This record gives sequence, C-alpha cells and structure tokens, in this order.
Amino acid sequence: MQDKIYVPLDGVEVHLHSCRDDRGLLTVAEGMKDIPFPLKRMFWITDVPHGTKRGGHAHNTCKEIVCCVKGGFRLVLDNGRDRREFVMDSPAYGVVIPAGVWCSLEDFAEGSVVLVGASEEYSLEGYVKDYDDFIKSFA
Repeated sequence: MQDKIYVPLDGVEVHLHSCRDDRGLLTVAEGMKDIPFPLKRMFWITDVPHGTKRGGHAHNTCKEIVCCVKGGFRLVLDNGRDRREFVMDSPAYGVVIPAGVWCSLEDFAEGSVVLVGASEEYSLEGYVKDYDDFIKSFA
C-alpha cells in the first residue's frame, strides 16, 4: 500500500488579470504563469439543472483550475482532514484543485458557465469517484 499524501488547501486561489472597457471584460490566464501547470485539456460546464452537483471525485495525478465565466456556484474542496468552500462568481477568480483533493461544485445559479483547465488528458483510471476509497488513499 502506498503512503498517504496530505495535500494542503492553502494557496489554491488564483486572481487573474482583467481589463474592462466599453467593449466588455477581457480576462487572461496563462499556463505556467497564472496557472501553475501546463494546460493539456480544457472543458466547460453549462446548463446545470437546479439542485444538481458536479464533481464528486478526486484525481490521482491531474491538477485542475476552475473558473466561473458566468453566473455563480460554490466549490467545495476536501483533503480528508480539512474542508474549504469558495464562492465562484467572478471570471477573474480561479481555484487550483491539486491532485489528491476531493471536489464538489454545488448551488449553481441559473445560466452559470464553468471553465476548467486540466494538467492531463482525460483518463477514467485517473479518477477516484468513491469518497471512502479517497479517504483510504489520500487522507
């Protein structure tokens, strides 16, 4: 059995650079500068029905950055010892989810758009989808 690794939840918040003018708001995030890893995959979440949660998993090795492009939701991170909640309601704000941290996206406002950047390509084997297995592996 592998040794468990404690992943702290400090320092996960990212404040992105934004510029507003009469044409709108432009927000920029650069890999290895604003985002502390190279991006290999991006995806977005839209049309989340009221009361639905997203996430509900951890990654073995993949890191992600989560941003709310429009609307709002609550992001909950859990490392097995500590739990932190983040109000995601600004396109200029992101949260990095380290590998080995359980995440849940909850309480979506209608019309929300979530943008996620990942350090790895998709792999079903890279997910821990059972919370008890997560606790056994990481906490």
